[in-house]
Order: sequence, then C-alpha cells, then structure tokens
Amino acid sequence: MKAISALWPAVRRRVDVPEDGAAIGYDRGLRVVLWAMVVTSPLELVVVHHLLPWAWARWAHLALMVAAAVWSLGFIASLWVYPHAVDGERLRIRFGGLLDVVIPVRLIESVRAERVSKGQSKLAEMVGGTLSVEVGGMTNLVVRLREPYEVSGFGRVRAVRFTADDPGEAVRQVTRYISRSETPGQDDRKAR
Repeated sequence: MKAISALWPAVRRRVDVPEDGAAIGYDRGLRVVLWAMVVTSPLELVVVHHLLPWAWARWAHLALMVAAAVWSLGFIASLWVYPHAVDGERLRIRFGGLLDVVIPVRLIESVRAERVSKGQSKLAEMVGGTLSVEVGGMTNLVVRLREPYEVSGFGRVRAVRFTADDPGEAVRQVTRYISRSETPGQDDRKAR
C-alpha cells in the first residue's frame, strides 16, 4: 500500500527527507528495468487481449493489468519518494516502502565506499553483525557503528552495507553529519 501512496508525493515532487537533511538516491540501476516493464505492459495487454477467447477473461486480464500498472508506477515512485536520508539525528536506509532501517548518527564510527556483490536471496540480510541491503545484487557503502545497535527485525547490528547511486557523494553527506554530531553543540552549552 505504501507504494501506491507514494504516487501523490511523487506527482507533487515531494521527497521524504528532513528539511535539514540530505537525500541519498539508490534507484538509478533499477530505473531502466522498471520503466521497461511499465512501457511493455500495454503491448502485452493487446497481445493477450486478442488471444483470450472469452470476454470475461479479457476484462479480468484488463483489470489485473491496470492494477499491476498502478502498483508498478507506485513502486517506482516509492524508490524516488523514499530515498536513503541523513540528518543530524539519524541515517535512514530504505528501499521504497518495503524497508526503513534507522541508525542514530551519533553511533556512526565511519562510512566508506566499498563495493560488495553477494546476490543475497532477501532484500536485507544479517550476517555476522552486518546488515546488508542490496540493490541489484550489490552494495557499495559500508557504515560501521561505535557499538552494537538493535534494529527491529534484524537484531544487534555492528555495520550496515547498502547501495547509493553516487557512493562518493553519499560518503561526503554522511561524514558531514557525523562531524556535526561529534562537535559540541547547544545541548552541551545547556548542560553547563
């Protein structure tokens, strides 16, 4: 349902990123395949429509194709509306409306570009304290944490691997917010 609900923000060109935060895209490698599916669907609809001998089957197929097209457009929109995001409080690693892992920035020890191709069977897998969120069968960033952090549904995480369209820019953005969280701020002055 979150995929379909992403259509309206996408039409309005709204991305779910905090006002003082930065978006980190991850869908560039999927766009061609997803749009190819959407564009070829009408051709499939016409071919199957002429092959089905019963009117009720043609109408049922049409209804299914329309529903699939709306869901596909919503899924594509959700990848754009829900990018990875980082701000002064948290790093959100997402995959459309299907996954949203939140890591407090204060726990991030380091971030670096590191390409790993595993071809895991699930969208997100936990192996030896590392949560891996692949896109297109690979990850290209690794975030190491200062201490284990409990991630709902996965357990205690020491590192997170994920994918960004521009790993170098993603490292710069996350590092910028890590630096801010390490600099004494207003909370320190209030405590005095």
